[in-house]
Amino acid sequence: MTTPATSILIVGGGAFGTSTAYHLASRGYGSVTVLDRFAAPSKDSAACDLNKVIRADYPSPLYAALGAEAMRAWKDPDPGALFAGLYRETGWIMAAHADTRAWLESSRLLAQKLGRGGVEYLSAEQIRERWPVFTGEFPGWTNLWNPAAGWVPSAQALLRMANAAREKGVKYITGDAGYVRKLLYSADGTTCTGVVTADGTVHTADAIVLASGANTATLVDSQAEAAALSSAIAVIQLEAHEAARYAAMPIIDDFEQAIIFPPDEDGLVKLCSCRNISNYQNPFRPGGASVTHSLGDYPYDGCPEEIEEEMRTFVREMLPELADRPFVSTKLCWDAIAGDLNFRICPYPKAKNLYIGTIGSNHGFKFLPVIGKYVADMLEGKLGQEWLDLWKWKYGKVPEGHQDPHPAPVRDLSELSGWADRHVPGTKKLPWTWSRV
Repeated sequence: MTTPATSILIVGGGAFGTSTAYHLASRGYGSVTVLDRFAAPSKDSAACDLNKVIRADYPSPLYAALGAEAMRAWKDPDPGALFAGLYRETGWIMAAHADTRAWLESSRLLAQKLGRGGVEYLSAEQIRERWPVFTGEFPGWTNLWNPAAGWVPSAQALLRMANAAREKGVKYITGDAGYVRKLLYSADGTTCTGVVTADGTVHTADAIVLASGANTATLVDSQAEAAALSSAIAVIQLEAHEAARYAAMPIIDDFEQAIIFPPDEDGLVKLCSCRNISNYQNPFRPGGASVTHSLGDYPYDGCPEEIEEEMRTFVREMLPELADRPFVSTKLCWDAIAGDLNFRICPYPKAKNLYIGTIGSNHGFKFLPVIGKYVADMLEGKLGQEWLDLWKWKYGKVPEGHQDPHPAPVRDLSELSGWADRHVPGTKKLPWTWSRV
């Protein structure tokens, strides 16, 4: 159990690590250090992206409540609020096919139970009538509309919170001095005492929090608990007059294909595949665990050809005129994903003084404003039992009847083609190009 006098190392400066650092500092912790290979917004973080969906649609009452709490922070009308001006409420259409219609209906029923208005099924004809820019047929799609959802520029939000954490006294160490390569333990192996970074520096603390996302399996035995999986990202550049035409479109999230966002202020349209990629053939845990294929090591690697064609098929089914547009940049966006899709916010079961605050499972970013509060509660022994049960270490167990909203079979990067040295990183408008570190 920690107190404000406890020294804390946080390994990873993504959404979980940054939020945790901010909330600890807000509680008066005076010795909080974030270690990351890259300066904020860390380019290997899943949050270092053009945008992410912000919503409270879940079949789980706990996540629905957490989503509502986070949404209040995103929508805080105070012009001095931390995230003021970032949230764009465009609404979103969740689309399902045979394998995901049950998940969609569960979400609708919970929204109805909670009294959330405007959540309704829409036919393809109704979508075309409401948003004439959609001219496709939406073949075989079941579409659920929710007006109370939107997106934020995720890298901007992450950077804003990291800067706020620094202002509260959090120390950030980056480059080789922040790139954690191994953990240190007491002589009997029972207690974690610190970390060693790539330049050989030893950092010690009273408590070590792993917010290491898709790199977690390089530091602890976690391959049965979660795997690093990637969603391929692709970006289309629109002309100004085109961006104006598509500006009012909602997010479209087809659980079995991909996601498309409205254009941002630079006319950039992001596509994100919902078909995950693993990386078991890596130099860190070859064959044993899937880990990040880092932008720091492979800056020119991008979207596999097979997934590009799948995303173009997705676009062709709703916006056929954009289906063959060139991509100005692509990348692989990695996150640690648990079999039950829950986060892990708990003590690490194999060592004292070592804690887990990570495993975003491809839906963690939306909770950036508040998730660190729950990690801090866990460290202080205050986390409610319902959250302890939800986020405990489960040794790979998945509950019977678990519904996966993204059920497409996982393919390994080594099985796919055309991704190596395929794309330039893009212009400075793209957040994964902001940091040279």
